[in-house]
Amino acid sequence: MMLLITILDDTYDTHGTIEDCRKLHEAVQRWDESAISLLPEYLKKFYIELLRTFKNIEGEMPIDINYDIYHLKKAIQNNVTGYLQEAEWSHKNHKPRFIDQVNLTSLTVGAPTVCVSMMTGMGDTIMKQALKWTADVPDVVVATGKIVRFMNDLAAFKRGKCNSDVASSVDCYINEYSVTSDVAIARIDALMEDEWRTLNQARFGNRVLLPAMQRIISLALSASFIYDNMNDAYTVSEHLEKTIERLFIEPM
Repeated sequence: MMLLITILDDTYDTHGTIEDCRKLHEAVQRWDESAISLLPEYLKKFYIELLRTFKNIEGEMPIDINYDIYHLKKAIQNNVTGYLQEAEWSHKNHKPRFIDQVNLTSLTVGAPTVCVSMMTGMGDTIMKQALKWTADVPDVVVATGKIVRFMNDLAAFKRGKCNSDVASSVDCYINEYSVTSDVAIARIDALMEDEWRTLNQARFGNRVLLPAMQRIISLALSASFIYDNMNDAYTVSEHLEKTIERLFIEPM
């Protein structure tokens, strides 16, 4: 699922023209082989693979839990709608308000889709309840998305963003409040602390949903590992290699 999300993200962020992005959005919303003809050649192969992947997943599931696929498809469709909005902003050279940027990109960072995928196909009654709860994007999923987004944006700001990128949360905060990058980064760090509190409080909520919550919280924790010290180890794997070496090859 991460591979599919990454390809979609890169298409909308960098490689696709705005016209092609709009066509891909329409095709994903239709989710049918008849939509292949809408796409340029370089996107047809990806779209066919997207449909095939979901057919394979559905084929491996018992009939009584095939409904799970609906939630996963919907999550992908919502993600792509968000990607298109980002692409439209970039195309128009629009700098959104900080709050608008955060609300959108905390969803397009992929956390809601990944969270739904983690609950898909589990089968038992409790996990069905957890899947429906996760698909409704509760506070714990939103908080995870914001944490991942803020960490990603801080790392991108550190390395210098590409001209094609939509304005990051750091850029939007600097632009809206006319502050230095140090002030913006400090504010975003404080907002991340608020989201970590949301995740900690979630553990004391519905005990039935605790296993599902723990999976979601683990996703947020993995972001701390991937974006350690404002480095983007998801994009630049050398950073992750060094961290793994410290953990397993040169432990304390």
